[in-house]
Amino acid sequence: MKEDKPRPIRFTEAVSEDLSSAFTNLASEIMKDGALSSKDKSLIALACAVAVKCEHCVKAHKEKALDAGATMDEIKEAASVAAQVRLGSGLTFASFVLD
Repeated sequence: MKEDKPRPIRFTEAVSEDLSSAFTNLASEIMKDGALSSKDKSLIALACAVAVKCEHCVKAHKEKALDAGATMDEIKEAASVAAQVRLGSGLTFASFVLD
């Protein structure tokens, strides 16, 4: 039977309940409404997940963004920004062959 909990939570629980609580509390504190809304933070997290190429994280942050009220158009735009950043960094590193 597949575990429903996200992998990071399963791992932190396997290490210790204290670590799991600390990780969950930190994530909750960071993602709550502040100067940025939780929806905006969810879209940023999604874009970061795309930029670092973590498929699991992309799927998880897409769901969190939807839960926070993001539309699919907003999600696609956030992912597109991340893809553009990846392209730019790829071209930057490719330029080192010119040195």
